[in-house]
Amino acid sequence: MKQMIILLVVVAMAMGGSIDPNLAVKMAGSTDTDLIPVFILAHGQVDRNWVNSVTDGFDRAGRQEFAVSAMKDIAEVAQRDIIDELGNTNSENVRSLWIANAVYCEATTGTIRAMAERSDVALIESASDPDAGLIEPVDVRRPAPEDLGKGLAWGVSKINADDAWALGYEGQGVIVAVIDTGVDYNHVDLHNNMWHDTAAGYHYGYDFYDNDNDPMDTYGHGTHCAGSVAGYGTGGTETGVAPQATLMAIRIDYYGGGEPTWIEAMEFAIDNGASVMSMSLGSGTGNASLRTANENALTAGVYHSVAAANDGPGAGTVLSPGDGPPPWFHPDQSYHGGMSAVVTVGATDNSDNIASFSSRGPVTCWSDYSDSSPLIDPDISGPGVDVISTQWNGGYTSMSGTSMATPHLAGVAALLLSANPNLTVAQMDSIIEVTSLDLGTSGKDNTYGAGRVDAYQAVVAALSMTATEDAEEASVATGMGISAISPNPVSNFASFSVYTAIAGTADISVFDVSGRRVANVENNEIESGSNAYNWQIPAEMGSGVYFVRATVNGSTVSSRMTVVR
Repeated sequence: MKQMIILLVVVAMAMGGSIDPNLAVKMAGSTDTDLIPVFILAHGQVDRNWVNSVTDGFDRAGRQEFAVSAMKDIAEVAQRDIIDELGNTNSENVRSLWIANAVYCEATTGTIRAMAERSDVALIESASDPDAGLIEPVDVRRPAPEDLGKGLAWGVSKINADDAWALGYEGQGVIVAVIDTGVDYNHVDLHNNMWHDTAAGYHYGYDFYDNDNDPMDTYGHGTHCAGSVAGYGTGGTETGVAPQATLMAIRIDYYGGGEPTWIEAMEFAIDNGASVMSMSLGSGTGNASLRTANENALTAGVYHSVAAANDGPGAGTVLSPGDGPPPWFHPDQSYHGGMSAVVTVGATDNSDNIASFSSRGPVTCWSDYSDSSPLIDPDISGPGVDVISTQWNGGYTSMSGTSMATPHLAGVAALLLSANPNLTVAQMDSIIEVTSLDLGTSGKDNTYGAGRVDAYQAVVAALSMTATEDAEEASVATGMGISAISPNPVSNFASFSVYTAIAGTADISVFDVSGRRVANVENNEIESGSNAYNWQIPAEMGSGVYFVRATVNGSTVSSRMTVVR
């Protein structure tokens, strides 16, 4: 029986968009003809609570597929006029990013100012942080013979991953996307675990740096991270936490200004079935595009392990996207300021001491956090000092950094999903944090997070948990639904979606409280599925309470709207 799917969209505002202060500084130092890389964030996102409600009963893959489809639909509607206008301006390299509902382009200051005046634009921010890029390891060295002689990398045994394997869970059936410098997919410890989709023309992943389907590592960092996820030890040392997980290699621009490729990489991973992402990249704190992309990754049900950075013990040294909120809030987190897929990772050594280089919170750069109500970061810690893992061009090497801790956590996430495939991202985070070894200050703190991850204890907890997700309940007619109006109250554009299980003629109209029809939105054939609308309130409609009513195939649903002039 076909299940009903309903989409809640949060879209337009009455006022035009704003220009981020950092971008304003760049604009002030630019000529009229300089092209500045920017993200133009459009109004409109899928509402997570609504998606949770309407995908109840879906398996993980079905939920993810629906969420991706919904995001693409929203981006198409929300960005259409923005992209059309950019085509008539001084702009280049225009690219739609559906996971963030943003448009990337390179534009002149005049174009940026004109786009900021549009009512369908929420924010324009710089897409070229010169300090953004790979979170480089603080140390790289040849492994000592005694390290290689153990057969099992110390980080894997330290978090008790081998005890989880003894229960029969090694990450089988789980795709982990390593978003990094690429992966040496010919390495004897990695090759048999590589993802590939030859029918779609993808081999092992994708390279967004060179825009081709060959994500071969030419630097080494990504290969090392991949080995900590799923290196299975053919070369003599078992380095992977989840040695039966599938590795999706995604190569990005890991130099300054490469942020657009990071978001494209996330899109590729989520669109192609990855359940876990591992990212060791960092940009200046407060990157709204990265945060939005990770909020939507959570809606899709994809777990994102992110490095905190290697900037040491000073407060607030965690970089974006690691400065985003987690998918679950620890009881020690005093303020609930939103959620995302990001689980931020700090680095520990083999004695469970925090690494001197590991970045610390709290995070206060976002408007929903403050000095009095900060976000605790990192969320968790893991092995990140002298980590032995796979080396580009074969063999093994040792690296230190929060980049090395990040794939350990991604591997644990894969173990959890192999044990309990329908866990939500929030449940995975809560399990991992609650079962971690508490270190430092009791409870969750800005040095270790909740503690050092324990793979065995996390898997045991996962086996006893039933997958559920908090969701807003909704009362809808069978085969028919309408989302909430957003924003509400509204003064300019009213945004909503209508779902119908069967295509038909739609009568979508607006009524006042007396039941009088005051405006028509749509009277035409609509397709089955979710249909997004961004309707401009007529000038003659005064302030008051109204109802948007949709009738398709004899079923009628309505949504309340308050207009304020």
